[in-house]
Amino acid sequence: MKNPETVRQLAEYAINNYAEKDFCKYIVDGEIRVKSYTEFYDDSLALCRYIRSISKNHTHIAFIGKTNYEYIVCLTGMIFSGNTVVPFSPDITVEEATELFDDADIDMLFCEDEFLGKAEKIRECCVRFKNVVSLGDREWFENIFRTYDSDSEYASLSDVSEDADSCALIIYTSGTTGKRKGVMLTNRNLAANSSYDAYSMEDNDVSFSVLPMHHVFCYACDVLKTLYDGGCLCLNGSLSELYKNILIFEPTIMRIVPAMCKSILTKIKITERRNPELSKREAAEKIVGRNFRRMIAGSAFLSRSIIDELALYGITARQGYGMSECSPRITTSDFSENNKYSNGIIIGVDEVRCIDGEIQVKGPSVMKGYYKMPEETANAFTSDGFLHTGDLGYIKDNHIYLVGRRKNLIILSNGENISPEEIENKFADFSEVKEVIVYGENDRLIAEIYHDDAFFAEKDSAEIRNILTEIVDKVNMQLNSGRAIYDFRIRENPFERTSTGKIKRTEFYY
Repeated sequence: MKNPETVRQLAEYAINNYAEKDFCKYIVDGEIRVKSYTEFYDDSLALCRYIRSISKNHTHIAFIGKTNYEYIVCLTGMIFSGNTVVPFSPDITVEEATELFDDADIDMLFCEDEFLGKAEKIRECCVRFKNVVSLGDREWFENIFRTYDSDSEYASLSDVSEDADSCALIIYTSGTTGKRKGVMLTNRNLAANSSYDAYSMEDNDVSFSVLPMHHVFCYACDVLKTLYDGGCLCLNGSLSELYKNILIFEPTIMRIVPAMCKSILTKIKITERRNPELSKREAAEKIVGRNFRRMIAGSAFLSRSIIDELALYGITARQGYGMSECSPRITTSDFSENNKYSNGIIIGVDEVRCIDGEIQVKGPSVMKGYYKMPEETANAFTSDGFLHTGDLGYIKDNHIYLVGRRKNLIILSNGENISPEEIENKFADFSEVKEVIVYGENDRLIAEIYHDDAFFAEKDSAEIRNILTEIVDKVNMQLNSGRAIYDFRIRENPFERTSTGKIKRTEFYY
């Protein structure tokens, strides 16, 4: 089915077209293991049967685990089973988990052994939460795959009546400025958002997955899009092994966040300085391998300078744009030169418009709503059914250009509305500035700056302030007088961040 309505139909489309091709590669005990499209589908069905052998009733399943092959099989099998899955970060605290488990009506938890101690404390506080399934080692999974295969006595348990519009995933928003909300995504949302042709992997493309799978960005973009396109997905595992594993797998493309783009660029430039006999491309290949050509960046702003510098090393970096409420893509990266500084080309699955400066979306990718929050759900949509993204920007040549968030607008007494992100992004070209927040105070714009300690290691406070003053002056030269930064403050510690890596603005706006 070219236009699948469920994740299972998407997987069936994949095995009908790619069957024995390599779907996933990962490292175990120093050796590369390979799973075909058929093996991944069969393994996911086995997990589906195992889950339904525990309970055939509809269940809300919390899922906490490390990013590996078994994780994506579990998550896919849970969706196949017709239940509702709620993924969480492995480092979630007992207090936060207790609150969210209760909010999400969790019945069952699948988790790694390391989380069992926390699980027992959570269970003491959540009346509905009863069952805990400990994810065993790979031998445990192999036993599940054998015991619950299509020839077993449990084969019929995978005959699930699919409802494309039932809630398959609940993804909790990062909560940068308030209470976290549970985004309800259906099978139709996930399948539709991955079945587009605005960008497709080529036959020889190898994707390198480095982001946490409990974020819908990673699962939908790496796993589900690969199923649709027929590429090969390599799993990194621990971030500490990124630079080792990227040379092992030698991928062609990677989806990452801008901070990782910057880190990779820095390592390449250091290699170039230490090895002046190397060409720029040769220096890059020492870090990312011979085949690496493309980066897709999401979640935050990717500066023009990073895009331009990476191009010198034969790496094309582009931005995409989306949000959990849209499963998550609204745009995908456009690797042409015409709109290289845009936030991506609209994928064409949904209708996208710009009203009063706000990007709005309507279509099969858009969420069912916020779990148990009818008022917030109603407020999230316009009267004619478009989702308020809250993002400010404009559409040109079918590309989106973002300028900021509506809720972060600074409104001065003269009536001027200022997007702080538009100003903050101008600091991205200065490596001395690690993080910055712009906010309003007494009708003036203030910047709070957390600087790069390594750069300023041997400088005193007066030298640091002088350098940052010059940077602020350079930024102000790019702004009209009404938007200029009046003063700045130096921050001693990094800003507090959400689980998705976004800076929490609560102390500046609420």
